[in-house]
Amino acid sequence: MSSDDVWRPFREVMEAPFAHARAWKQATGRKAVGHLLPDVPEEIIHGAGALPLAIEGAGVQISAAQAHVPGYVCSHALGALELGLRGTLDVLDGMIIPYVCDTTRNLLHTWLRCFPTMPSELLRLPKRMDYPGAREYLRAEFVRFFDQVKKITGSDAGPERLSASIGLYNRSRARLREAYRLQRDNPEIWSAKHVGLLFASALRAPREVHLSWMDALPWNQPAQGTSRSRVPIYVRGKVWDPPGIMGLFDELGMVVAEDEIITGFRSVAVDAPQDTDPFDALCERHLKTVPYAGYHLDPEIMVTKFVDRVRASRAKGVLFLNPKFCEAAGFDTPDFQKALEGVQVPALILETSARGVSSQQIRLRLEAFREMIAGDLP
Repeated sequence: MSSDDVWRPFREVMEAPFAHARAWKQATGRKAVGHLLPDVPEEIIHGAGALPLAIEGAGVQISAAQAHVPGYVCSHALGALELGLRGTLDVLDGMIIPYVCDTTRNLLHTWLRCFPTMPSELLRLPKRMDYPGAREYLRAEFVRFFDQVKKITGSDAGPERLSASIGLYNRSRARLREAYRLQRDNPEIWSAKHVGLLFASALRAPREVHLSWMDALPWNQPAQGTSRSRVPIYVRGKVWDPPGIMGLFDELGMVVAEDEIITGFRSVAVDAPQDTDPFDALCERHLKTVPYAGYHLDPEIMVTKFVDRVRASRAKGVLFLNPKFCEAAGFDTPDFQKALEGVQVPALILETSARGVSSQQIRLRLEAFREMIAGDLP
């Protein structure tokens, strides 16, 4: 098998994720449940017998959605609604929208009006994860969520099946973490583009099948010599937007030392314990994961921990990928930026959107940032 062939299954999923999901449904007789990122525990959907299918709106050109919601909401939510209005999401048997900001909370009501025959749920994640009652509340919400997804699938699954799904996803996360490490250590083979493809396809393919595909990858291939040193960067944001930005990192000689992207390393950094009640395990994983911008924590602690993570990564600079019209990201970023200045770590803030943001402008700004932080590197 050629080196190109081993990556082909992942590309094929991303080229037609909804057609792939439809074929899976026909082959298995099971259902597909979509979820809007972030932090919907896919193990619960999988344990209830469905295919979890991540829905991203970033990069979708908008035409019909603005008739239903204001044009100043983030591209992620607006694009997801656009996909639904086009009929692209007809393959879904249900939709899960997490409450992490005002936009996602209000999107559910719009979704119910636009798609009244599609079972849809709001996953009510706690906003203050440092409150004493947050864990108890989250566990109750995960139990309720599992029951609601089972109504969609018609499953009678219990805790044992959920535990099995947690084990599967832990194995997948371990493999993806290893791929991420190889992206840093062997970027000529494990490029950012390749690893980004692995992460994205894992959110859209049956996880068991995805794991088997990963077995064929060149895990033990020796590192090749590189003609250009890579500049390590730390990335914070929501999703990889614009969609082609991972390829830009490869072209410009950057390597992602670590990230807090919900479709990146953040999504696999923490496993769920397997020696405890499955709902407690999922709560533990959620509460130990780096908080998304929509969650509220003590500002001083939040900033201090962020700077500690950046410095531990040994990144030369920090890149913020802030979705346009995302109030949560806009609220947090100035404090992070000021703290980075205090420890002399350069930062670049990119406002990303499919509407009015030039890809060429992003490329030029990344090139300039690379030159600034590279120091003596070629």
